[in-house]
Amino acid sequence: MSTYKPGRPTKYNPSTGTGTKPPAAPGEYRIRNNDGRITYIGETCDLSRRTREHQRNGRLAPGSGGSTIEFKVADGRSSSRTRREHERQKIAQHKPM
Repeated sequence: MSTYKPGRPTKYNPSTGTGTKPPAAPGEYRIRNNDGRITYIGETCDLSRRTREHQRNGRLAPGSGGSTIEFKVADGRSSSRTRREHERQKIAQHKPM
């Protein structure tokens, strides 16, 4: 069983409102800076809530212009444990700064 459906992540830019807002669902996300580099990879039970938290703490600052969040919603049959393992694999693969 795969934790996520194949394909590219969905993108959202909170400072411009472009893209698709993350839903209140479990999943994995990546934050990219203005240069397109991945700065953070995380797993959460609520993508929408976690996006707002990152906006409040400045990781997705509204005035940053280009910081984006990319996310994938988890398969409904996945567990938190399998999502965390997938997150660890992606961190090792992408080595966020």
